[in-house]
Amino acid sequence: MSRKKRILIGSPIRQSPEILAPFLTSLAELERTNIVVSYLFVDDNAEESSQLLLRQFQSQHGRTDIHIEEKHPETYEKDEFTHYWPEETIWKVARMKDAILTYALDRKFDYVFLVDSDLILHPHTLEHLVSANKEIISNIFWTKWQPDTMEMPQVWLSDQYTLYHKDRKESLSDEESAKRTWQFFGQLRVPGIYEVGGLGACTLISRKAIKAGVRFAEIPNLSFWGEDRHFCIRARAMGFALYVDTHFPAYHIYRKSELAGINAYKQSCKGVQSADRKITISVCLIVKNEENALPVCLHSIRDIPDEIIIVDTGSTDRTKAVASKYTDKIYDFAWVDDFAAARNFAFSKATQQYILWLDADDTLTEKDRLLFLELIRTLEPLVDRVTMSYHLSFDENQNVTYSLRRNRLVRRECQFQWIGAVHEYLAASGSVYDSEIAVTHRKDKIHTDRNLQIYRNMLARGEGLSLRDQFYYANECREHGFHQEAAVYYEAFLQTPEGWQEDKIAAALHLATCYSHLAQRDEQLLALFRAFEHDMPRADCCCRIGSVFLEEQDYLQAIYWYESATQCPKPKESMGFMDHSSLTWLPHVQLCLCYDRIGRPDKAKFHHDISYSYNPKHPSIIHNQRYFEQMGNK
Repeated sequence: MSRKKRILIGSPIRQSPEILAPFLTSLAELERTNIVVSYLFVDDNAEESSQLLLRQFQSQHGRTDIHIEEKHPETYEKDEFTHYWPEETIWKVARMKDAILTYALDRKFDYVFLVDSDLILHPHTLEHLVSANKEIISNIFWTKWQPDTMEMPQVWLSDQYTLYHKDRKESLSDEESAKRTWQFFGQLRVPGIYEVGGLGACTLISRKAIKAGVRFAEIPNLSFWGEDRHFCIRARAMGFALYVDTHFPAYHIYRKSELAGINAYKQSCKGVQSADRKITISVCLIVKNEENALPVCLHSIRDIPDEIIIVDTGSTDRTKAVASKYTDKIYDFAWVDDFAAARNFAFSKATQQYILWLDADDTLTEKDRLLFLELIRTLEPLVDRVTMSYHLSFDENQNVTYSLRRNRLVRRECQFQWIGAVHEYLAASGSVYDSEIAVTHRKDKIHTDRNLQIYRNMLARGEGLSLRDQFYYANECREHGFHQEAAVYYEAFLQTPEGWQEDKIAAALHLATCYSHLAQRDEQLLALFRAFEHDMPRADCCCRIGSVFLEEQDYLQAIYWYESATQCPKPKESMGFMDHSSLTWLPHVQLCLCYDRIGRPDKAKFHHDISYSYNPKHPSIIHNQRYFEQMGNK
């Protein structure tokens, strides 16, 4: 019988007790069939209750050393929006981690498992990392770095935090960068072990790598921020590949509000038992040539459905072969240029209490999956429909820019039907539960004119367009550059008294876009003001009006409208589109510019600080930060 591997779990700890307690519990619950575990905690806590938790752990579990870090005044700050790490704190943490490596080397441990104290680990984590037989490997976890952003991994491919492959001589468009980023995310969503360029916070390091000299200490001629970057560069220079294991994602308590998700995470580690389910679910998808997207989608909803219904509308790739790994309920449907017909056919095959609809390029983030599992345990089975946010687009930093709510989970007995050949909608009504769950949509296929041609074929056949179809046909025309034709249909749509309020507001904004492209400034402004006919002023419309005056260098008028945007409340749980940037950082970054141009640096800095708190990685905000630093106004 081979000798069990000796593992040192090490962690520098400066943590609040409410986060530290579940972290320590998850360490104690790690499986250790083939390993022997010891612990080294570097106690840098400011709170006596956190220090007591470490001593209690030592008493209860043994094999634990606690090193007391000398206390110094700290400026480390964290809140519900972000964490701020000063340079001196980063290198203090690096020194503590290096001390743990030295301790392990002196005592001949086979591995060190360095783990941050705000993580909750799956019980299989450590055994699985050791079984990978890699010199350096991290366990995956995902984090929303700001509350309204997409979950991001703690691993990357190159440089500081580049999340896509790029050759040195390549020049990528924003669209191509986003596409490659999504491909990387898709890979990380599928269980496996993958080579990466950077990692941290939850890392198994072999004795061989430690003996060779891997360390977290600063590399003096490297400007990269963070001790993990310096560790990774040093390791790669020494010839050690870096890997990530995505089989058992950890749960990151980045902010205190995320403490509420711990129970759902721990329940998911055990799996959802039939007795725990208040409802059963059929998942229905219509697909065509989705062999790449389908595994990511279906893995992201693991443990949620009781059955999966796949309706194929004419794939010529391996879509059906891929689908067969997840379900045997695969049906063919002859495509008739009618999305509602295909979706209704899929719904007709469902047999469970509730139906969840998805597209193949939809996914759940790990935290949204946990929220869904909790919903399965708690939803009263007489609720007719459950709405969920639909995250539709993202900026270059993966912040959500546009979203809306959709009826996403519906009771099968209600027999709700899909309506509309294109841009179909689910005609659902009755009792509703507005959940916190979000579905993330990331389309990685080339955008085609398929929908536009379906509408034009309908018109060529003499079929009239419904009022709703007029709006969506105008959208298709606008998106394909037919602005004059789009404007005609938007105008007709807005002149009718009927129609959904949210579509009316969107039509006014889109009409303004058309007039902007047609260089009709007065008509553009008039279209924007027409949005006010249908609801109180909203932030996105105010920002659009402000941009007209900003372009004309009429800074006082622009300030009025951007200030108005900052005062607009977030729309109530609207089923319409929501522009997140206008509700957060965008009006402030524009006010920063306007106030600077009229000679009010105090007001400019005030609004810059607000924009920075929302989106510190946006290029314009980074530029402004450097501008104020050069002025000596940090």
